[in-house]
Amino acid sequence: MRARKTAGPEDERLTRRYWTFRPDDVHSTSRWSRFGYVNRQLTTTVVELLSHCSLDIGARVLDYGCADRPYRSLLPADVPYVGADLPGNAAADMEISEDGRVALPEASIDLVLSTQVLEHVEDPDVYLAECFRLLDAGGWLLLSTHGIMYYHQDPEDYWRWTRAGLEKLIIGHGFEVVTTRGVLGLAAAALQILQDGTYWYMPRMLRQPFVAVMQTLIVLADRLYPRVNRVNNCLTIAVLARKPTRSAY
Repeated sequence: MRARKTAGPEDERLTRRYWTFRPDDVHSTSRWSRFGYVNRQLTTTVVELLSHCSLDIGARVLDYGCADRPYRSLLPADVPYVGADLPGNAAADMEISEDGRVALPEASIDLVLSTQVLEHVEDPDVYLAECFRLLDAGGWLLLSTHGIMYYHQDPEDYWRWTRAGLEKLIIGHGFEVVTTRGVLGLAAAALQILQDGTYWYMPRMLRQPFVAVMQTLIVLADRLYPRVNRVNNCLTIAVLARKPTRSAY
């Protein structure tokens, strides 16, 4: 059984553009999807964190690395929303420049949405500094990224964080961390990785039953972990942070 071809040095040119080779079900919440449970949990987490954001009518939102806008529907339909991504993404409203920045004025955004992006950013310092620049005083940063996860190009894959490391990075760029959440506890994360590491090596006819069994086990294993235990050892870390209303930065 042949494994999937992964991008090599000859594909380096693709790292400058939006990665179009992502799995079709990467954002699926279906119970039959190999990403189903983690996506449902991540969506629930994003909804919860958004509920903490005191956004006024007309609040401006930047989806910074928007991909196919998976969480646009969670925001009011009339909210001024801008999706920014690498060149080549037809779903984006504007392109991220070569230096990683966005051509928007300082303090022009009330909420930066950054979901599963930071691990793919070449320079997280530039990215977070740009988030801080773009946000108005009191503006919100809702960011999720990977804690425990295997390598996956989109278009490249650079970083992993612990809770302490990610909070330190965000605070170091002037933000106040409001709350942090973990998505999939340690055992559930291990089962997710086992599923994903085995899936492509199985006969095609066995893949769907295998996913059904593994997703059930992941759901059961995740019940072992209360919220306080998930946050330190998790597949995905989600942070809600805020730009201070007054700052020396």
